[in-house]
Amino acid sequence: MSIVTILRRETGGVESCEQTFEFDKSFEGTVIDLLNELHGRETLTDATGAPARRICFECSCATGNCGACAMLVNGRPALACEVAVQEELRRAGELKLAPLTAFPCVCDLQVNRGILRDRARDTGLWLTGQAHEAEDGFFSACLQCGLCAEACEKYHSGKFDAPCAYAAADLVVALDGEDNARRKAVRKALKKPFLCPCKTISCESACPQRLPLRQAIKRIGGSLFSL
Repeated sequence: MSIVTILRRETGGVESCEQTFEFDKSFEGTVIDLLNELHGRETLTDATGAPARRICFECSCATGNCGACAMLVNGRPALACEVAVQEELRRAGELKLAPLTAFPCVCDLQVNRGILRDRARDTGLWLTGQAHEAEDGFFSACLQCGLCAEACEKYHSGKFDAPCAYAAADLVVALDGEDNARRKAVRKALKKPFLCPCKTISCESACPQRLPLRQAIKRIGGSLFSL
């Protein structure tokens, strides 16, 4: 048998604890497949044989197109539906799952990423224009999964928005063209977009859509700063 360790937290609780579960060592599938297998057991028990409550997690498309199953897999931000269990066991020698730390934990592996939607609303990042070229719509492929925020040390400091916010701002400003009122509003609302000191590509590495987030941050920063 193989073991998966899950960091668990009760709904409304503040304390977390690890709990281990056994699964067939020949299991073939992704991490989300494994969670579904555990969740579907008639009686769920942990590796010691003790009764366990159902595991709380999110899953929608299971094809990497919605971002719902974002979590930490062996400490790395990833979509659970894109991580093959056997490959991860071979790579890391273990399988540990935990919720993203960049957002409030709701229960177990589920987090509340509402802050991303709230910031987009408050910053005025809803699209109002029409894309005229393929490049105009590129960043609309963002899943709002939060993996870029999880990977970004600057976001964790509380001084910067999530990289995906700058990608959205880049798209909005490009579509609005010379609408200076809109540009000024976005500049005022974003947290220091043109001062981001990041010199890594951790956000791009974590992004399941592989969006050029650093390019967006640099471009929107230069554009807004030039006002």
